[in-house]
Formats: sequence, C-alpha cells, structure tokens
Amino acid sequence: MAEQWNTIQDVFRDQSAKWSDHIFVEDVNTKMTYSEFYDRAHTLGQEIQGMLGRKLSGRPVAVFGEKSVRLLLMMFAVMESDAFYVVLNPEQPKERLNQILTVLEPELLIYADDHAERAAELEYQGKRAVYSADLRLSLVSSGNVEHTSKLGDRIAEDGLLPLAEHDLTGADPLYGIFTSGSTGLPKCVLISHKNVIDFIGHFTEIFEFTEEDIIGNQAPFDFDVSVKDIYGALFSGAKLVLIPREYFSTPARLLDYMVERHVTNLTWAVSALCIISGMKGFDYKVPTELRQVMFSGEVMPIRQLNIWRKYLPQARYVNLYGPTEITCNCSYYVIDREFSEGESLPLGEVFPGRELLLLDAEGKPVSKPGLTGEICVRGESVGIGYYHNPEQTSAHFVEMTEDGITYRTYKTGDLAEIAEDGNLYFAGRKDFQIKHMGHRIELEEIEKNINSCEGVTRCVCVYDEEHHRLSAYYTGDVGKKALHLTLKEKLPIYMVPNRFYHVIEFILNKNGKIDRKSLSTLEVIE
Repeated sequence: MAEQWNTIQDVFRDQSAKWSDHIFVEDVNTKMTYSEFYDRAHTLGQEIQGMLGRKLSGRPVAVFGEKSVRLLLMMFAVMESDAFYVVLNPEQPKERLNQILTVLEPELLIYADDHAERAAELEYQGKRAVYSADLRLSLVSSGNVEHTSKLGDRIAEDGLLPLAEHDLTGADPLYGIFTSGSTGLPKCVLISHKNVIDFIGHFTEIFEFTEEDIIGNQAPFDFDVSVKDIYGALFSGAKLVLIPREYFSTPARLLDYMVERHVTNLTWAVSALCIISGMKGFDYKVPTELRQVMFSGEVMPIRQLNIWRKYLPQARYVNLYGPTEITCNCSYYVIDREFSEGESLPLGEVFPGRELLLLDAEGKPVSKPGLTGEICVRGESVGIGYYHNPEQTSAHFVEMTEDGITYRTYKTGDLAEIAEDGNLYFAGRKDFQIKHMGHRIELEEIEKNINSCEGVTRCVCVYDEEHHRLSAYYTGDVGKKALHLTLKEKLPIYMVPNRFYHVIEFILNKNGKIDRKSLSTLEVIE
C-alpha cells in the first residue's frame, strides 16, 4: 500500500477514510476518531494558509505546546497547509528555544493558549497564532488576538472548506527535529514525506501492526521516537494513546494507565523502560496485554531487559538502532534468547531499502571480525540534511561511488565492531557526541554553555557510559550549586551534568589541550 502514496497527506486522507470511526488518538482529556481528526486538521491547515496568505511548500512552521491530542492536531494542520512542522517543547529552556527559532526562521509560531506566557518570553519577531482548548486558531498581533477561526462552527454548518490543491512531492520535508550541535547551536534534521512513508511502511509490516493494536506513546513530539508511534498508528489503523510525562515519575500510576487503556505496543526510550523495571513497578501490576516492547536511543542494560522478559515472557522484544538523520532506525534485532549481564545486544538486521556500511578511517569497508569502523547508512531512509546548515550537511551527508553508482550516504559517527558470530555490535562514538537518556548530545555544546557562565574560566565535559553519568570539570570562582542552577536555565535537563568538579587547574598535553586522561587525578575544591 505504501507504494501508492507520494506524501503523508495521501496517507492521512486515505487512512482516515478507511478507519473513519476508529479512535485515532486519545490523551487523558480528549479522544478523536480518524475522520474527526482529519476534518479538523484539514480545515485548520487551510486556516494557516489563509493567515499567511501564501503558499508554504517547503517552509517551516513551529508548534509550541505540551504533548496532547491538540498539539498533534496542530502538527497535522501544519502538514495539511503544505509547510513542515517543528515541535518546540515547553520543557526546553528559553535560551535554547530562542536558538532554535533563530536557526529555523519559521513562517509562523503556533502556541497553546496555556503556554501564552512562555511564548511571550521568546524573542521570535514573526507572525504568531494561538490555539485554544476548543481548537480555535487565532492570529496574534502585539499580544492581542487579531483574528479567530470558527473551526467548530464551520465543520458543523458548512462541512470542510474546499480542498486546496497540494503542491508537495515525496521529496518535500514533513518535519524537522533539532539535535545537539558541536558549534554550540542546535541542528535541525529535515525528514521528507517519502522518508517516512518508506520507513513506516517497512516498520509496520515487519512488526505486524494492525487496527487492533493500541500504541502507548512515551516520547515527546520533539523526539524522533514519537514518529514511530504517530505514523505507525496512522499506517495501520491502530489507536495512539498519549501517556502524560508526569506519569513516568510514578510507576504505579503509569502501569494503571497502560492497563486501563489495554496498551499492546511500546516503542520507548531505554531510560523510560528502566523506570518501570528499576523501580520494581511489576511488583505492583503487570500489563499483560503487551505483545511488543521495542527500545532505542541508547544501550539497553541486560539486567533491566531480563526483568521485563521475566514478567512479560510472551512479548516480543526488539532492539532498534539508528540516528534521527536516517528516519528513526536502520536496523533491528528481535531478541530470541536469554542474554546474561556482560553480553551486548547485536544491531541486528537492516531494514529493507537501506544498506549499513562499516568504514575505517580511510573510508574503506571493514569486514573482518574484531575490527571496528564507523557506521554509514545509505538508501531510502537518508534524510534531506540540516536546515539552513550546508556546511554540516556536506560534512555528514556525503556522496560515495561504488561500481560506477553514486550513493548519498549518512556518516553516523557511531562505531561498531564485527564479532566472531558475524553480528555487528555498537562500540561507542567516533567523536565527543554521546547518547544520554535517549538523546544524542554533543559534549562540545555543553562545554560551550558552561564556558559562557559567569565565573567559569575553562571546562571540559565527559561521559561515563557504564554509569550513564555526565560530569563537568571546570576552573573559575563560581560555586558548583550556582553553576548547576545557571545551566538549568540554559540547557535541557538531560544535558545538565550529573556531577560538577571544581578544580584548581587543568593539566595540559603537549599540544596545549586539556589532558582528559588526567581529570580523575586533579585537585578538587570542595
């Protein structure tokens, strides 16, 4: 079926007609059928076009708000307007949100009415619109509502607005997701309609999603794990259940919610799964209707995996691998045996339509067991590139020629090793980029922000993979507590170091750079 669709707009239209009366999405307060959701998103999309008075093909619109049915509705409305959407998470610090808006230069900033104060703090100078609980969209000028749509009335009285002719092709961007950047500025990864159609088509087929499934969404919508939830549901006719962020701090509440809503599928960050197993949530309740548990973002601790398998032995467990730039994932490993602590999970099979290469420092293929190389991916999943960032795009999205054929290839910066059993195993990062709490982070971005803090003279940041811990070493006259509080205003919480070491001075290597190997030996100011 995926071969018949050129854009996600086509998928949305056809699936909403096919599964018309099925529930598409629900949160704690709201639920909508496929047809209701389509009608509202389509009409709102035309409202957006009317507000801006021009075609939006290939242009960005930013959407700001908490994960909810109405936030998802605004994302799809942006897509129906022919623009591409970028979700801004209110949990992000103001400084980072302003950086994102500076890079993005969106045509419109749409925000939820209950985040009006936060939105007012942002430095964005372009057009703004606010969406309310009753799903009305209003242009805002100088802080005042300028025009309010009559969405509910128009659907009730007039039916849908006349269908505007869509200008998009499969190569046009569907969404952008911001990741950490080594220059200190976040990068916007652009993913096309065709990228998502190709990947989700394989994903839902391989893992046998059906209209009977109920997908429990954990990831926020500015994180690419959510793409599998949203479009996995749309492609299969399944129901998407949005789990509130605050439930993940209380395993009993989280498990109650999953059981009450009969959740069958989880595609979660590793850290989220470990909340349940690590806090002995299964001693309280077991969600026995789960048939599939998939995870990605970082290495799954075998001890935690085995707890899940002990309480839910009937479920299928899948280790997914792949960065945002290649549309979620490029490989998967279905766990079919018991793993003991100390073992690693293989990267597994490559999704159809993609090829995973392991290249050495000279760009030559690595094929012998025991050798390590950089993971490079080519094929239908490779994204468009970084928005407004040609330098980083050309550095990471490269042309490689083989047998006279040129392939566009993404260099992940991840390392993998070929084992004696022929499987590939993740072997860390090529540079200072890490995976922490499911997020890809450039240590250089954290360092730049620390170095910008008043009272800091110099710093380095390191990551302890074994204990999943970020540590910052710094010199200067600012205290650890004050520095921690300052960074919480600058960076997302997952980028704020877990430990701070205030040192007297650094040891330098022969090149005049900080000797990172000596950090543990430095004299610390308590």
